[in-house]
Amino acid sequence: MNMEIQAALDVADETDSFLQITDVIYVKESEAGYDALTESEKTVFCIDGLLREMENGGFVQFFHHDVGALAADTLESLERIKAKGTYELMDRMLDLFAERQVPADEDERIEVFDHIQSEHADEIAELDDRFYDVGENLVALTLSFVQKNLKDFR
Repeated sequence: MNMEIQAALDVADETDSFLQITDVIYVKESEAGYDALTESEKTVFCIDGLLREMENGGFVQFFHHDVGALAADTLESLERIKAKGTYELMDRMLDLFAERQVPADEDERIEVFDHIQSEHADEIAELDDRFYDVGENLVALTLSFVQKNLKDFR
């Protein structure tokens, strides 16, 4: 996989490079499961999941789908790639959950999040808006992270 990742890093267009890397990681995840990924692979997996869901509907979409169960890992991933602004937003989202615990079970997570949303709709909408305004290029930050941690992609 390391050679595939290196080849993807050599692609000139950063979006294409990112997509090629995530494709390789998604194949590994689908075959062996999330827990079989290295910490660096999990980082890319979580950042990609965050980007996909935020582009499709913000934090509601994020917490309503599988990647929402990985909210704590996503927060750590944002720290690893040095996305300080986005980290702060996700950190504030986790503060809305009791003891910062996001349920792994999808139905329970949706129920808990819907309750949170009913009480904090304006704050969540503000965090959604700030996600787009924060100005961090998560793709470029992730590619830089991958380049620095290439040996961790197996």
